[in-house]
Amino acid sequence: MDTIINIGCGSGRQLVTIQEFQTIGVDSPSHIELCRQYFPDKTWIDVDLERCTQLNIDIETVKRSIVVCTNVLESLQDPTALLTVLGELHGYAPAIIITTPERDLVHGRRHNGPPSNPDRVREWNLTEFQQLLRKYHLAPTFTGLTVNNDSQFERTTIISVIDQCLLSGGRCAPEKFRPLAIVAAHNELDIARQTISALLDDGIEVHVLDNWSTDGTFEDLALLASARSGLSIQRFPAQEEPRYFEWKSILSVKEEIAARHPGRWIIHHDCDELRCSPWADISFREGLHIGEQMGFNAIDFTVCEFRPTSEQFSRGMNPEEQIPYFEFGRRTDHFIQIKAWRQGARRVDLASTGGHQVQFPGRRLFPYSFILKHYSLRSPVQARQKIFDRRRRFSPIEREQGWHIQ
Repeated sequence: MDTIINIGCGSGRQLVTIQEFQTIGVDSPSHIELCRQYFPDKTWIDVDLERCTQLNIDIETVKRSIVVCTNVLESLQDPTALLTVLGELHGYAPAIIITTPERDLVHGRRHNGPPSNPDRVREWNLTEFQQLLRKYHLAPTFTGLTVNNDSQFERTTIISVIDQCLLSGGRCAPEKFRPLAIVAAHNELDIARQTISALLDDGIEVHVLDNWSTDGTFEDLALLASARSGLSIQRFPAQEEPRYFEWKSILSVKEEIAARHPGRWIIHHDCDELRCSPWADISFREGLHIGEQMGFNAIDFTVCEFRPTSEQFSRGMNPEEQIPYFEFGRRTDHFIQIKAWRQGARRVDLASTGGHQVQFPGRRLFPYSFILKHYSLRSPVQARQKIFDRRRRFSPIEREQGWHIQ
């Protein structure tokens, strides 16, 4: 892909700031006249967006293009013609990105119109907009919310991405497609069985590295391994309980284990996490299969930090039911979480980044982030135990390197 086609480009000032791609701006004659006047070296196409039947762009260019149509549909008296054109472009363009205000979030659910902004004719809520797109053969791979501007950062704008993602490929993931989660554990008795079982139930095999738990985590997971296939567990280090929690050593062992499984998807996982694909009806394993079918070999995750609102969580409870509230990760390391990959012939590098992202030659990152549900603190008692235990066990050398400062 080397081109961006911006339908409804307006003045063109934002479009011309893009240097990495060729650009084509499309809008009404009055807008395009000014674009050509101020930016004559760029490509501009004038068209009546309410009456257009096609764009004067050759198919080969469309095949190399991302089509962007942001905050345009709501300003048209009749968006039918433009939606029809977008539906035809979908057959050729690698991706189409469409945004529009989310009516219920902008005005409230009881708002019956018209829009308060005089430049807008109509608005949709999320459900209505998804139905509208499907009517014109624009079934989104992803529909969600994005910020409305770069100053207030309110998530009141619908964003839909229509691309060539093979969602059907996930739903028919073969039985032999068996990713391996390598899970680090230390004193997670209240949640370990639930998170490990969730992976096994999804058809993902698990290898646990227990860093000498003292609360019965190792023994409980050993019992689970005797009852469930696909689960193995070992103490690390093997000989004796270490004085310190040495994260780099654990990551190095994960690299070694992963290297023994070339051609297989590997997940760098912790005991207090649950992972999901970006689609509600597609499991984590099925989502990994979609990534593989499309030629990608690494997955990034969006961190959701789930916080307890009561003291009720205890051993064996379902964290998704008992701890339903979260906030998005805020630390810098939360924004780089490349923790699943298809293992190649060579050993990957996980340790040098503190486990935040796997590194290897030829890494191709899937464009959709998966979801990492993090349940690090689950009750006041567990939180106090975990925090003070970790402080005591952190490696002084790793602290000097800037690790373990959260």
